[in-house]
Amino acid sequence: MQFFGAISIKSELILEELNNFYSKYRENEWSYIVEKQVSNNITFIEHRDLKFKALKADETLINYYIVYTWGSSDYPLSDLDIRGH
Repeated sequence: MQFFGAISIKSELILEELNNFYSKYRENEWSYIVEKQVSNNITFIEHRDLKFKALKADETLINYYIVYTWGSSDYPLSDLDIRGH
């Protein structure tokens, strides 16, 4: 089953510093990707209606970043999990 996970963080570090920090946890090119977060929308995935609820739509986001991971898992009974269908 494929999955997507994301967190929004606020940091005084610049993007390059955050990428350096998270790079040691990366298992592949799709894990622990760091990008600037400029709105509450999660804009780079197919489901355009995904948002961070804790961020206000009209809020000016300074020093906010998104850290996200794409992955897959072959855990038992994964075909019964409706989230992946």
